[in-house]
Amino acid sequence: MIDQSQFRKKLEELLEQADVQDKRLTNEQIKEFFAEDGLTEEQMLLVYDFLMSQKIVVSGYYKQQTTEQIDESKFSDEEKQYLAEYTEDLKAMKQEQEGERAELLEKAVAQDALAKSRLIELYLPQVVEIAKELHEEGIYLGDCVQEGNVSLILALDMLPEDDADAFIQQEIRQGILAMMEEHKELKRRDKMENQVNNLDETLHKMADEKGRGITMSELAEHMKISEDEILDIIKLAGEEMYDKFKEYKDN
Repeated sequence: MIDQSQFRKKLEELLEQADVQDKRLTNEQIKEFFAEDGLTEEQMLLVYDFLMSQKIVVSGYYKQQTTEQIDESKFSDEEKQYLAEYTEDLKAMKQEQEGERAELLEKAVAQDALAKSRLIELYLPQVVEIAKELHEEGIYLGDCVQEGNVSLILALDMLPEDDADAFIQQEIRQGILAMMEEHKELKRRDKMENQVNNLDETLHKMADEKGRGITMSELAEHMKISEDEILDIIKLAGEEMYDKFKEYKDN
């Protein structure tokens, strides 16, 4: 079984491989990369989430989403207004004709610029629906739509000869999910940084006030969190914070 340091190193190697491949990996590549490491299904899901947080597109991987009907009441008033205005703008575009999309996809595979331009118009409403489906609280819906639009444009430059429509939808989903994972990772880092700073400031303050070393129980009581939570913060902060805590504790 792979240990934590080895796992971190392999993730770094995987990111280097993705950089060489224009921030893209296939599901098969990832499974093969970790084939001998005995990762659980849960650990593999964490790998996919990590890659998406780094804006790596994983072809062939579909993150499971709820199949429940979209409840638009969950959107904020700002998001509802955005949806209404954006949807109204889309109505001004020329309506799709029967058989038009299939014909345009065939031309777009051959790098026809006009076909790509028209396909963008045809897929914009679909981007909105996918964004609404994937949207999570705390992430602005408009950002999901815009990220989906960018992924749509990029996808049209990479169309495969077979299943071009499925490929486009997959790229839109992957782009939105990657943006959302990146957003959540930034929030996690911000939270961790705040916790570390708070712990650091509290250590300084308590040591100055008491003029002696600080026990774990005193620190936990002052911060109103458990001793285990303090240990978790120290572990996340790394060796520097551990040494600082040990210094204050031993003085």
